[in-house]
Amino acid sequence: MPTRLVRMTLQALLQRYGIYTIRDLSRRTKLSRQQAWNLWHGVSGVGKQTMRRLHEHLGIPLEELMQVEPPDPAQRSKDHEP
Repeated sequence: MPTRLVRMTLQALLQRYGIYTIRDLSRRTKLSRQQAWNLWHGVSGVGKQTMRRLHEHLGIPLEELMQVEPPDPAQRSKDHEP
């Protein structure tokens, strides 16, 4: 039976592994509060180094981390259009 990829947010994945707050994410992974906030809210994506850190500090399998939805591209403000 083929494996079905299920996309999820990083926040949902972290909650499956007992991380319910940004403060806990920051403390357990040694990320700054700003980095943790950006990850939690999907402002920044999970890159290779961050993925490795989450795997090493939280024990989340890399296969699951690779299924995290990337953040939406930033929308340009109309004030900044030429």
